[in-house]
Amino acid sequence: KVGIIIIGEEIPKMKYKEIFSSPLDFPANKMHIQDGELPSVINELSVTLLVNVQSCNEGWQSIFQKGVNNTLTPGLWINPNSTNLHARFSTNTESNFGIHEISVGLELNKWYYIGYTLSEPLKRMDIYLNRKWVGFKSIEQVLQEK
Repeated sequence: KVGIIIIGEEIPKMKYKEIFSSPLDFPANKMHIQDGELPSVINELSVTLLVNVQSCNEGWQSIFQKGVNNTLTPGLWINPNSTNLHARFSTNTESNFGIHEISVGLELNKWYYIGYTLSEPLKRMDIYLNRKWVGFKSIEQVLQEK
């Protein structure tokens, strides 16, 4: 079951736009929403979801990704052979930037509330697990135009 909230420049501060008004139940073969159907990330983004990991996998398990191919703004996966989160986003200079592995592994068959925030003004991404802050990534070298 997934709920996604997008915060953007065109929406007044402290308000949000709900894309899905009720939880979605994804079938086993996954559900894909076309990238063009989602609003673009302009300033800030917040994604919240309930996740229940039922098994480990040898490959990457995708939780969500906006974009195609190497565009990862935002993106959240589960690392191969583990239940650790892999949170990513794209910058102007790097298409695959973020936290390789959040050390708090998810227990199998247990529901978790995950929060993913991305802020262009703050130049950072924050990850929350059951409303506790568990990781962040900042852009340390911001390009300066001359």
